Amino acid sequence: MAYTPCDSSQIGMNAQKNCLFPAYAGLQTLAVMCRWEDVNRIIYYHEHGEDDGGNDGYSGGGEQETVTMQNKNRIKRILLKGWVNEKEEEGESDKTQGDQLPSEPTHGSDDEEEEEAGETESYAKWIAIEAGGVTPYADTSEEYDADSGTFTKTLTFTAPRAGAEFSSEFIEPLLRNKNGWVVVLQRKDKKGGDSAFPILGLDNGLIASEASLNYTDGENGGCYSFTLTETYAPNAEMDLWWGNYHDTQNEFNSYLKYTIDDHGEGDED
Repeated sequence: MAYTPCDSSQIGMNAQKNCLFPAYAGLQTLAVMCRWEDVNRIIYYHEHGEDDGGNDGYSGGGEQETVTMQNKNRIKRILLKGWVNEKEEEGESDKTQGDQLPSEPTHGSDDEEEEEAGETESYAKWIAIEAGGVTPYADTSEEYDADSGTFTKTLTFTAPRAGAEFSSEFIEPLLRNKNGWVVVLQRKDKKGGDSAFPILGLDNGLIASEASLNYTDGENGGCYSFTLTETYAPNAEMDLWWGNYHDTQNEFNSYLKYTIDDHGEGDED
């Protein structure tokens, strides 16, 4: 096989305006987040039939499914630890997170005994974020570092609430997780294309770099503001994508189905 460099400067498409669906700025309030170490497997979007190829190690401790794909930045599914991904049957293309099956509980299969002992399921969960402040996720951005040839991605958001319980249950764990976070956002632009659901932190994790609270700041409602940063990411913009907006929205919504509740337990109802 002839030598092929990993990084190529070959441009594959023109940089021209999308006449049918011109892009515009802005992010919706609702996003989902998971711990970077909870990512078990990444499944890429593939336009031409079934997946081929095997599994290679992923830096987050999980695996990424390697297939012949058009674009490595299109992510079909982020599979968390403890989940089993059902194999798609031929002709079925609309499977979403609801087709993922949680693994057996860590402490056995006797549901009554587990409930009595207060034990919970072993599969990882998503965390919903409703950003506060006047502009949701204001100044969230990506920047190219020419020296390293990598990207720095920054997520900024304001907490939607204040208080001692929220501080101990959300703010402190958010700031102290040194492995970082993965966040799936929603653009306000819903018209089309594969940019509607940006993903930050999937390569190296978003790690808290700043946090502040101004009790008299009217724009932030007197709540905490956060900055999380991912450094040395090898990929530019990455997006959740199922081939169209509707199916991608269903995948995003399925992550909401498996978020934690206010006490850290699963809420599947």
